[in-house]
Amino acid sequence: MKKNSPKDQWKIIGLFLLTVLLSLGFYLSAEIPQIWQKATGPFDPSPVLVEIENLTSDLQGVYGIYVYRSADKQSYGIRLSEIFPAASLMKLPVILTLYQEVEAGKLNLDDKPAGSVYSHRQLAERMGKYSDNTTNNILVKILGGQKIQQTINELGMTKTSFREYETTPEDVGKLFRELYQGNQVNQVDREEILSFLTKTIFEDWLPAGIPAGTRVAHKIGKDLGTFSDGGIVFAQKPFILVIMSKFARESEAVAVLPQISKAVWDFETRP
Repeated sequence: MKKNSPKDQWKIIGLFLLTVLLSLGFYLSAEIPQIWQKATGPFDPSPVLVEIENLTSDLQGVYGIYVYRSADKQSYGIRLSEIFPAASLMKLPVILTLYQEVEAGKLNLDDKPAGSVYSHRQLAERMGKYSDNTTNNILVKILGGQKIQQTINELGMTKTSFREYETTPEDVGKLFRELYQGNQVNQVDREEILSFLTKTIFEDWLPAGIPAGTRVAHKIGKDLGTFSDGGIVFAQKPFILVIMSKFARESEAVAVLPQISKAVWDFETRP
């Protein structure tokens, strides 16, 4: 019987070690998630959801909440897929559509549309900072409802209708997720849009429950019985929060929105 040469023996040892390493790799890939989950426990948002339900249960109207955690891509909420009036939250896809048309070379941000004293950029800024309806109407006329709805569809906002002016907390959250992740416009335009949604004249709703000094890029929606606010909270681990209401009483909504955002902040930033 022929004896294996030292070279052949090393080949056998190498194959054996490779087999062991591959087996170990398959084992770890299957077991590490379970081990980690056992060590940390499954994600459970029920404490903050119960707190929000307690905050809103005795109030007039219906409240919907959506939260998306950028760190682990977990989401949770209350009535997150229920239809609510969009009100001025619909300005968000209008602004996004404008910047997409600019990047496609169809519009120039520094041009002034006919009959306007503002450039396209200034129109977008006024829509974000002041929720200006007149500037919104100018851009809607320029862009067209069909084009805006196309943007909505491409964002995966399946329950949002520009024609009916309705949306859901989750759909608004999807838009902010895409904006945060930079998937729809380039980095420069993304930062400009976010700047228009930061330090607006409406800082006494959602941002009021967030500690001072924390950036919040957000948009309000206000109409008869509707008092909503949603945006990106730039915490150490950023998260998206959307709070929507319908058939609500203004005095109650204005008081509870900061309480809800504080409850979510406390939960998301707990040790």
